[in-house]
Amino acid sequence: MGHHPEMSTRYATAQELSIEVSYVLASHNGWRYLDACLSSLPGGSSGRYEVLVIDNASTDGTPALLKERYPDVRLWENQANIGHCRAINQGIRCARGEYIVVLDGDTVVEAGATSRLIEFLRASLETAIAAPRMLNGDGSVQETARSFPALWNGVFGRQSVLTRIFPNNPFARNYLRKDAFNSETPFHVDWVSAAFMVFHRSLPVRIGLWDEGYLGYWVDADWCKAAHAVGKVSCVPAARVFHYEQNRTGRKKGSARIRMFHAGAYRFYRKHETRGRLDPRAFLGGLALAIRCGLLIGGDWLQKADEPEAAVSANLTLEVGRRDSRPPVGVQFQREKK
Repeated sequence: MGHHPEMSTRYATAQELSIEVSYVLASHNGWRYLDACLSSLPGGSSGRYEVLVIDNASTDGTPALLKERYPDVRLWENQANIGHCRAINQGIRCARGEYIVVLDGDTVVEAGATSRLIEFLRASLETAIAAPRMLNGDGSVQETARSFPALWNGVFGRQSVLTRIFPNNPFARNYLRKDAFNSETPFHVDWVSAAFMVFHRSLPVRIGLWDEGYLGYWVDADWCKAAHAVGKVSCVPAARVFHYEQNRTGRKKGSARIRMFHAGAYRFYRKHETRGRLDPRAFLGGLALAIRCGLLIGGDWLQKADEPEAAVSANLTLEVGRRDSRPPVGVQFQREKK
């Protein structure tokens, strides 16, 4: 555990390709969500899939619970919290599948979603990364298949107050690709959330691994930008994944999470829109983001605390149970057939 094998630059052997899919998750004290996520992934021992959990020194019992309840999971235990991006890179290096699925532990995967995405990738050779239609816990569309951000998306972003007041403003509509909300056919976008994305194992060899300078937020936009050099990024609405986003609107986020988000936004802006730290645009952009970050931390401090974590876990279990009886809206909790 904790071994960091270097990523191979060769293509997989025939034996390795007998594993069709590698699911890669990073975990840090996230068992209350991770249990439901793993329960929605393929079961059995067919050998055509594998699940890798890279644990960043969790103290909530995650490693022991994984060993007890999911003995087939490949668990890598880091002795310290090395960060989300480094952990995902570690998992990608270790993955043996022909296709790699990077997903967050607070997702629940609808039956057949992964298979549909892989079928799409095989049929659409121009696509480098495919993602599902991401849904909120209530079944509404989560705007995670987007255009790259412009300056005005700092005030007309996915969770901004102005977007909530004026949801159909043209800035947010373009950024959030609201024109495709009702699409039933695959469509190309600039970037998709790493809460769930699928790609061929050769992609990291061609464009590199995740930029570990990101603390977590915005690394998916950065990696999709790199992927556009070799292919397209697509959303496939027929594949559906529920995302119980911990950074969702209305949830108390905490100052650390808000700072991480804005640090990632600044890195993305400086990296792709300026010539570096000394560019005046980098300074002005950093100043604007720092002001926005401060205002949001203030607002978050005034917000009512969330329900206790035990209640969160219980409510998630209840919601999944309810949805099992309502196929059109809910999470199908049968494991995917392989």
